[in-house]
Amino acid sequence: IINWNGNTWTMSCDFYGNDLSNVRISGEGCGGKCAETQGCTHFTWTQWNGGTCWMKKGPVSKANAFPTNDPHMVCGVISESQPSTGNIINIINRGSQSIKVGFFKNLGSYQPSFVAEKIVTILPGATVTVSLANGWEGRLQKLTGAPADPATWAEIHFNAWQDMTFCDISLIRGFNGAMVFSSVDGSVRTGFTNDLRPGAPYKFKVKDSNGYDVLQPTEPFTGGRNDELVAYYRGQVSQGNAYIIPDDHASSHGTTDKRMNLEIY
Repeated sequence: IINWNGNTWTMSCDFYGNDLSNVRISGEGCGGKCAETQGCTHFTWTQWNGGTCWMKKGPVSKANAFPTNDPHMVCGVISESQPSTGNIINIINRGSQSIKVGFFKNLGSYQPSFVAEKIVTILPGATVTVSLANGWEGRLQKLTGAPADPATWAEIHFNAWQDMTFCDISLIRGFNGAMVFSSVDGSVRTGFTNDLRPGAPYKFKVKDSNGYDVLQPTEPFTGGRNDELVAYYRGQVSQGNAYIIPDDHASSHGTTDKRMNLEIY
């Protein structure tokens, strides 16, 4: 929990992405430097390189900050936006290349769509925040190929049972990159960060329609189950952090928070 104590800055906290520029400066001078820098709305100061002020851009509120274990780290806001009262997802690109992420709203209960209602492009290290409608249920998918190609699914249902948010990472329809879901309040975290492709059984390594290296589904649309691939995933992803088969219900996690982070690797 971050305690602002009525101030515009506090200790042991950080903000995801949205970096504008950085400069070597003391922690006491970081807020002032941000205030005099065009486009800077919030900042983080760390001890890196003798003391660095990381100036950040874009709409922000104190609710977007997350706690860290570094007692010397400082974060603060210069221009605070009104906090969102709806459903939001902060999508963070942890990779070294730009990515496209598609939002696929389910056609009905357990009826996935393969037509994206929204596609966003995210630069390396950047964060894009997207608001979603009340009751939105569906998935986010890194678009390396066509929507129906093998891919990791980040599934989410806002305003579900007792108005909770439920989320999971699924490998049932394939793998094209690691993902981690977490709530901004820290009550939920699920997923994994390791690349599952290098050690996978060779026969399950394929390319999607754009030539990107992916892994086949554990349960193809044509039916059946790839038990050897299931066993491999069991050894790579800890229990409760991904759906590998449909019965992995411990991988579905609920929170009262309507502000979610999705890190894509």
